[in-house]
Amino acid sequence: MKLRIIAFLFLCVFGNTFAQTPEWGEKFDFDSKNELEPKFVLTDNYNYYLLTVVNKYGMMSSNQIILRKFDQKNALMETITHPFPVLEGGGTLHNFLGSYAIGTEKAVVFTQSYSGKSKRDEVYQHVFDKTSKKFTSTMLMGFPIVSNSKSGDVKVKQSQNGAFFVVNYKAANSKKEPEVNNLMVLNSTTLDVAWKKEVTFANEFFTGNLVATNSGKVVLVRQPYGYKLDNYLVAISETEQSDLKVGESIKIHEPVAISIGTQDYLLALNYPSKGVRRGDFGDLMLYDLSSGAILQNNKIDGFNSVTKIEEVNFRTILMQNNEIAIFAEAKVDATPKPTPGSTGFPVEKHTFGPSYLITLNFEGILKSIKPIPVSTTGEADLYHSFGLVNAKGDLFVQTGLENGFFKWNYLFNNEKLAYSIIFGYYDDINSTRKVTYVNQLVHYFPDTQKFLFAKITTTDKTQMSMGTFTGVK
Repeated sequence: MKLRIIAFLFLCVFGNTFAQTPEWGEKFDFDSKNELEPKFVLTDNYNYYLLTVVNKYGMMSSNQIILRKFDQKNALMETITHPFPVLEGGGTLHNFLGSYAIGTEKAVVFTQSYSGKSKRDEVYQHVFDKTSKKFTSTMLMGFPIVSNSKSGDVKVKQSQNGAFFVVNYKAANSKKEPEVNNLMVLNSTTLDVAWKKEVTFANEFFTGNLVATNSGKVVLVRQPYGYKLDNYLVAISETEQSDLKVGESIKIHEPVAISIGTQDYLLALNYPSKGVRRGDFGDLMLYDLSSGAILQNNKIDGFNSVTKIEEVNFRTILMQNNEIAIFAEAKVDATPKPTPGSTGFPVEKHTFGPSYLITLNFEGILKSIKPIPVSTTGEADLYHSFGLVNAKGDLFVQTGLENGFFKWNYLFNNEKLAYSIIFGYYDDINSTRKVTYVNQLVHYFPDTQKFLFAKITTTDKTQMSMGTFTGVK
């Protein structure tokens, strides 16, 4: 009763704020523990789809793509599933490598299938066509393996402008053996092969991360096996390959490639490999790939204020007004400590740490770093701590049930006005259930001026529902 009174008073105070008209569809069962990387794809004025992937082993194993179709009233119309490929001989294991929208007509999922019994390791793309309502699976590359433990390491990345995919199959090798990388760059629109190349290394380093540039090149981050050497970069195109030094006593995390004009650059958090450091996420650099030099390496306060940060993700990067705007969130290991006298290990748990909007100028100099007021109790990896949507030039930030839905101009330019446009979540206040918004699942329909959201309701089971809101200003 107390919660209802508070909600009513809140509504009265901010009556002009909650002029939105919600339209929620019926709830449907959703496996929040096993459905990976949910995203909206193939959206138009009539339908939209929710794409997820299940890659689960054990007694209740399931390895499949799930695509749910919704109508304009947010009702679930159809559920389409597509299994991962099974190799001859049985005993097939799988890795999910990523899923992406290709315009409004197609979506693609990349997977790896390998089997020690069949002695094969294969990489596939699974393309869904909205017209045919079917998936088509195509093997991109396949290699012989000795056993499951000797399967290859596969990574798929998309360039920041969405023009290219890079697929890299790194064959299993020991420290004393040469490392062989099989690179394939695809046109993101047609999925045709732009170029491919086999690249071999024979030194005391291994390929850790890689990135696709907006011009269709690939940059590999080469990391040392030991602690006495610094990492370096290898820039690769169809016709050229060059080694690039990062800097003295610097180790970088996974970079992101951007473009300023026609030139390619890297953004990467980093830390000093020698001497005393404040933490692993205390510096942010802008690196010029054409000159092979760091333009600027900025000290970043905030991420290292929380212990047990495992990674920091650059969720969105915007280039505007001669500035680079980076929306970033930290992923934190929140696994509880073992209880004295208990057997086994605690279940792994990850939550979110600080989230920031970091702004650099085009020379890489830090202009500002502003916290995004998000909840840090949501569990990764299903949820992100925030989501972004562009509504006719205005950027809105979705941070879930506790902190609301903000217009960027207010949130970052006038802090006093931020909470005056908090989004109307008051209808979800209920002591008998848990409601969590999947923050990254947010979309704007410009023709109807509707915002689309997704929330998960947990009672005796877990269910998801979709809702559209009009009247958001």
